[in-house]
Amino acid sequence: MGNLTDRSLRRWTPWALLWLTLLVRVAWLSVSPTDPLEPVDAQGYHRLALNLLAGRGFSLDWNPPFCPTAIRTPLYPLFLAGSYRLLGTEPSHAVLFNLLLEVLAAAGVTRLGRAVGGRRAGMLAGLLYALNGTTQRFTGYLLTESLLLPLLAAALWATVTWLRRPRPGSAALAGLFWGLAVLTKPNEQFLALGVAGLLAVAACKRSPAENQGRAMVRGLSSVVACGAALLLVLAPWGVRNRRVLGRWQLSTAFEENTARVTAVATLATAQGIAAEPWTETWEALYFELVQTAAQRYHWNSWSGRLEDWDTSLSCADREARHRQVAAVARDVVLTWPGAALKAHGAGVERSLLDPGHRFAYQVVTGRDWSATGVVDDIWRRMGESLAIGAVGDALHAFWLERVARIPPDAALIWWGLFAGRLAVWGAGLRGLWRLRFRPSTACVLAAVIVYHVVLPGPIAYDRFYAPAIPATVTLVALGTLKGQGQLRNQGAWSAPAGNL
Repeated sequence: MGNLTDRSLRRWTPWALLWLTLLVRVAWLSVSPTDPLEPVDAQGYHRLALNLLAGRGFSLDWNPPFCPTAIRTPLYPLFLAGSYRLLGTEPSHAVLFNLLLEVLAAAGVTRLGRAVGGRRAGMLAGLLYALNGTTQRFTGYLLTESLLLPLLAAALWATVTWLRRPRPGSAALAGLFWGLAVLTKPNEQFLALGVAGLLAVAACKRSPAENQGRAMVRGLSSVVACGAALLLVLAPWGVRNRRVLGRWQLSTAFEENTARVTAVATLATAQGIAAEPWTETWEALYFELVQTAAQRYHWNSWSGRLEDWDTSLSCADREARHRQVAAVARDVVLTWPGAALKAHGAGVERSLLDPGHRFAYQVVTGRDWSATGVVDDIWRRMGESLAIGAVGDALHAFWLERVARIPPDAALIWWGLFAGRLAVWGAGLRGLWRLRFRPSTACVLAAVIVYHVVLPGPIAYDRFYAPAIPATVTLVALGTLKGQGQLRNQGAWSAPAGNL
């Protein structure tokens, strides 16, 4: 009877986790309904999908000439266009597919956790994902993360599977999923190349029982399989961009981000100006870049206003102007590399130290954080004092703003979220330590987290590190579970033949 009960639990627990994932997100959308097109990026994906359905090509324009773009990669707009074809072009209908994608992501995380640390780790990782507040928060928006999360979970699962038991089939599967992730969000391209390089290095290793010739054949076949799958997925889009835009590239996203984010933050830091992303000050600094490009490249037919510097132009001229502004932006970053690094690091630091209290307080109480009467960013307030050597003032500010003056409900939210974040960091690091005998797997999971936390820089916030959640909950699950020796005996912690 006990064995039957155990088998039933093993069979139904994964399904229960998937239902829990769905129910949590449906409940969230019911309690906190959202406008699917509220984020600016969501409006862009919506426009791309509508233009694809109307036969206007891959364009972000609302009006002719519908110039082709490469700032986005095509998979999510195509997915969105397909959902519009099935359910109509009402954006809220597409959210139904987001719910399905979240269920698939939870399934992928469960498989990933099981591949890394065994069945218990898989179940706990799936549970943590099901209850994760960040992913459920963005379920109601039309953003690439909804498709990217299940693809990244699948890519990590295929990668870990290959590292445990190297086979060309699992290497090809890893290349396929990483390629699809890049076609969903171009930010993933350097991460995908890094993982492919790790697979190439790992493929050259051999176990003591394996002869050199067999190891080389196995390694070469795996590298070829992974590379071929990656190339097969990405090549058509690269060819399209070469034919349409004249360049071999997957996306212009990094160029645009250099101009709209990195260079602006660099100017602000170099000039000692406090500039929050997308504020009037931020846009004024960006306008300086545009003006510099206009003078350097002798633009004609421009009114001198920021809002129309790239309008009323042919597609070729518009593309040329964007490249010219990007060139000016690169010069700014190269002129003040120290300011660029400082601005980037400050953005990452703010994102890591922000526990999400402002959003949580608004959801729980219905009021803005300003109603509490205490500063919202205590770390910045303390940083201002520390910058002039006033350590005592910094500590006094923390005591006043987070202990003495803060209302009880705000204190419960802030301290609860802050303690929760510390617990996540601690469990994740412990999970990483437990993978010390499987350095390749540890390296892949850590690289995914670090990459997504560090890459956004000055505009870092929870949406941009959401793709790190599958790897994060896996490590947290490993760090939370007890019985490391038992897991080792089950083969979950030991390095199988062929592993690094």
